[in-house]
Amino acid sequence: MKRTATVLLLGILFGISSNSFAQTTYQSDPGFFTPVVKSLYLRGGVFEDARLIGPAVGYRFNETYDVTVHTEFLSNEYKFNNSPNPKTTLLNLGVILGRTATLSERFLLRSEVSLYQSIVFKTEGYGEVPEPSLTSGIISSSLYRTLPLSSSISLLPNVGAFFGYGDYTPAYSSASLRQAFDGFVLGPKVGFDVSFRLSKGFLIVASPEYRLRYNAKTENSEGTLLFNIRLNF
Repeated sequence: MKRTATVLLLGILFGISSNSFAQTTYQSDPGFFTPVVKSLYLRGGVFEDARLIGPAVGYRFNETYDVTVHTEFLSNEYKFNNSPNPKTTLLNLGVILGRTATLSERFLLRSEVSLYQSIVFKTEGYGEVPEPSLTSGIISSSLYRTLPLSSSISLLPNVGAFFGYGDYTPAYSSASLRQAFDGFVLGPKVGFDVSFRLSKGFLIVASPEYRLRYNAKTENSEGTLLFNIRLNF
């Protein structure tokens, strides 16, 4: 019941914050886009083998909406020379809904809702420890300023904020799932996107971003620096 109410609240807030005509952030025509690496973590050694692979693909429906589907596959095993060793195999599924409002010729307001749900395939060696699980949702909005440098290169500095709720039980793993947090979180974020238009229908966007996340349950703050390359077709 609590999870359902959280999802509905995020959806309502997303609709309110994005209530204006808009276009997608980088291209307005329908088409696909994908991050080069949305999630990737590989670790092999004497004590742990961990693999986190997470491809993603998105689609622009029209001048207003886009959606991204993100799948994270986690496989992890600790080697403690006991039987059975802690093992985990799970899939973390994410859906990101996006909308970008055109405020003026130079300013855009980008809003997103991202929802994640994990599916556990296998666990061993957990004993009485609860199995891993994740259900989380975040709503965020950022104001973008478009600064064209040439006909093919543009800067898009942006600043915004986010908040969300998660129900999270971590796995025995050094790898972290996307949106893995427990309780209510909120904070600011800043970014500095750079877009390169290689042709009429193809853009490459570099997206560095810093988030400062405050967790109301644990009463602590954590800063995270993210960087990705996005291909827009």
